[in-house]
Amino acid sequence: MQESVNWKEVAAQLSHPQGEAGIETGKQMEKTNVNMIRQTIDALEISENEKVLEIGFGNGAHVSYLFGKAPGIHYTGIDISETMLQEALAANADAISQRKAFFILSNGSTIPFADNTFNRIFTVNTIYFWKSPAQYAAEIHRVLKPGGRCCITFGDKNFMEKLPFVQHGFTLYDTAIAEVLLKKAGFTVEQTTVQDEMVKSNAGETLTRKFIIASVTKSHTYSGAQSLY
Repeated sequence: MQESVNWKEVAAQLSHPQGEAGIETGKQMEKTNVNMIRQTIDALEISENEKVLEIGFGNGAHVSYLFGKAPGIHYTGIDISETMLQEALAANADAISQRKAFFILSNGSTIPFADNTFNRIFTVNTIYFWKSPAQYAAEIHRVLKPGGRCCITFGDKNFMEKLPFVQHGFTLYDTAIAEVLLKKAGFTVEQTTVQDEMVKSNAGETLTRKFIIASVTKSHTYSGAQSLY
């Protein structure tokens, strides 16, 4: 890719897609991240009639894959991008009309649902952008039902730090850093899996990406909010 690329703008669109450039970014993210997303959905081990929350749904083109995992799934997606909201609404009109899927804007700091709402929660490639990671991890823990499962997927720090745009607003994680964050939020770490895949980067190169799926659970004995704020 040409040296004149504005990597700060690329990073800004990856964290918060906006406008026509944001629509194109959403399409690129869906294409590049499809394996990560599907592997994450698989790791959720969704059962029928469960309530599932996705944080950062992008253009929402993958939601149909989730509905294929079990009958009666109730999906809710939250995202900070108005552009991605409109794309996801258009891509999932049938599921929305059947009241199986809901998409809403969020502020990226709090999750606008009551305690113990969701059986399953997942998010792919958003952890880099959490403004207050400890607080947001605690928010995820709060809205997950006791006994619920959450999968958080991200590119490994050693891979990510080689990319030219991550110096602009990305916080990078490896397995150890993520596990400390999630344990402090009250989660039990069930499993962390590391996978390699070939992808085309935003710089136009074909790379071997290493990504991590952290699968965590909330104890059945959980009885109150964590004091992490």
